Amino acid sequence: MSISFKLHCFVFLGAYLLFTMEPLVARMVLPLYGGSFHVWSTTLTFFQGILFIGYVYCHFFAKRLGGWHLVLVATPLAWLPLANWIGLAPPGDSDPAWSLLFQLTLHIALPFGILATTSVIAQSWFTRSDTSGSSPYPLYASSNSGSLLALLAYITLFEPLFGLSVQRSLWYVAYLVYVVLAWRCWQMTASNPEKVDSAIRPSSNIDGSTLVNWLLLSALPSAFMLAVSNVITLELGSVPLVWVLPLVIYLLSYVFTFGQRQWISPSLLHAFWPAAVVCGLFVDIGNLWIFAAHLVALFALAMVGHSELHRLRPPPDQLTVFYLAIAFGGWMGSMAVSLVAPILFNSLAEYPIIAGVFALTILNLRKGDLLDALRRHPILSSLGASLTIALPFLIKTDDLGKVEKVIYEHRNYYGIYQVVNQPLSQEQNPDLSEEERYDLGKRTLLHGSTVHGSQVLHPTLRRNPTSYYHRAGPLWDVLGDAKKKRNVAVIGLGVGTCATYFQEGESLTFYELDPAIEDIARAGFTYLDDCPAEVKIVVGDARLQLEHAPDHSYDIIMVDAFSSDAIPTHLLTREALDLYDKKLAPQGTLVFHISNRYYNLLGVIKSTSAEYWEGLAKMSKKDLEAFQSDAIYCVLHRKSDDVSALRGAGWRSLEVYPEECAPWSDDYINTLVPLYIGLRPQFLAE
Repeated sequence: MSISFKLHCFVFLGAYLLFTMEPLVARMVLPLYGGSFHVWSTTLTFFQGILFIGYVYCHFFAKRLGGWHLVLVATPLAWLPLANWIGLAPPGDSDPAWSLLFQLTLHIALPFGILATTSVIAQSWFTRSDTSGSSPYPLYASSNSGSLLALLAYITLFEPLFGLSVQRSLWYVAYLVYVVLAWRCWQMTASNPEKVDSAIRPSSNIDGSTLVNWLLLSALPSAFMLAVSNVITLELGSVPLVWVLPLVIYLLSYVFTFGQRQWISPSLLHAFWPAAVVCGLFVDIGNLWIFAAHLVALFALAMVGHSELHRLRPPPDQLTVFYLAIAFGGWMGSMAVSLVAPILFNSLAEYPIIAGVFALTILNLRKGDLLDALRRHPILSSLGASLTIALPFLIKTDDLGKVEKVIYEHRNYYGIYQVVNQPLSQEQNPDLSEEERYDLGKRTLLHGSTVHGSQVLHPTLRRNPTSYYHRAGPLWDVLGDAKKKRNVAVIGLGVGTCATYFQEGESLTFYELDPAIEDIARAGFTYLDDCPAEVKIVVGDARLQLEHAPDHSYDIIMVDAFSSDAIPTHLLTREALDLYDKKLAPQGTLVFHISNRYYNLLGVIKSTSAEYWEGLAKMSKKDLEAFQSDAIYCVLHRKSDDVSALRGAGWRSLEVYPEECAPWSDDYINTLVPLYIGLRPQFLAE
């Protein structure tokens, strides 16, 4: 077996382990840190920072990376680095991002840093052992191929089939193989140490403009990848599948551009990439087309940026400096989106800013290529230019008739919020002035593109529940017309709409993860202030905070935290149901509000609750009036309880629904099946 083949295997496996660790660790921390996209962006920023530190280590110590480096490689074998440590320590009162970065540094910085050195070390060893003058850069393509396969395997194989404990064990076994490969590769290259100085130490200086270009061409695609991830997370939910796909596209562009053959003509890329990015900027046509448009935009931008990076690559004697610049640029790009943008912007302003800066960078580098692209691909270039100009006007035509006033914007670790006022229709209210139509219209809280609650502003109607909570829907059967005073817990505050169902003498406790939501609900809406019941809001993760509540104290626990922009999966596991059971009174009721544009959670509730609970479901989808939305609710009673009253109100047993999913636990969660079921045309057809 040749040294070249072993080095390719070594690089491939190192990258595979590295990029398996990323979604695995993010999946482990997701429950504790709230199901937010920023769990992923902060984790990715940490990984890119450690990657940069690993490249710094390679740059300054490449000359002496010998047997003692193998000791560092073997160090993580002394313990299982991916133990279930994160779930033991909540973030407390500190900023969740900084708390998460601290925990990641404390527990997995060493194994990740070691794996981050693999590509550079292997290319150094290759240059030391090679006598034919071959380029070491194809090893970089092998590295990105390993990364790509790791991510695809995780979302299609490991997460659906294995629990976290098995995933951690498999990772550990693969790391053992990595250590053996590292030792064998070093053994085969250690016999030719005299080439080290000339092979991996730079023989010439790098001018400042070249270094700046390296940094920009690595930083901007990295930043754009996270910006796209944020956008589509707001649509499809904060789960590994949604995170991984943009990262796969990003890595695929490296594979295509740094391989031994050019997969796509540079002139073709320059002809059409602006149209793809503009499409991503302005597309607003609903459903999964948004998802696809942003991924295409990311692929186009990353391909152009990384092809330019490949064109500007230095000779092998400056290899470590080159990769150091790439790692630092990627880190700065992710830092800008994950840590800086939430402070500077209340919206996703970084998306168009990154696209604009990238366009200026490419224009500065390749002015002549625009004419070359036009000459080589006149039809495609003309089409691309036409679409670039026309898309903003063609795609957003649906928004021209919408008139709404943004009265508040807020962005934090947990998401992007807008409070908007929507007026009454002028056609239906011709006698009212514009100001009156706004005063009597509707106020809505948006989390990204998802409605998190709304309220009619008319004084006589403001206590009427709207959207998913209207009195003609399933929630009335559970909360309406109470025969006794109740003590109720609601997980997820929104704007507090369900407070309209409670009377004086009753107790209502909201559990809300994001402290900003309470401020928004009280300042912009009146549901909480108008409620005659005793209302209490507990800030923090619901599972952690519910542990402090007295056992058997709640008559109803309602889980109202499932939406299209965040899927807190840890609230729907066997362990979570055990906790709810512990806190419910003997005849208590467990309610799940699972209205969702993409995920069908009926099968998950059905399988996870089957052992101890009797499950019922009801949907309201027909004959909706103004300010009402279709809603899907599930109710769980203990199997010994009488549920005939709900059956008489049109509730149906979960057994009549054909959807099947494996039970969820804290160790095993599979979001692919509910997503697949949810996207089928017959979703929830009765």
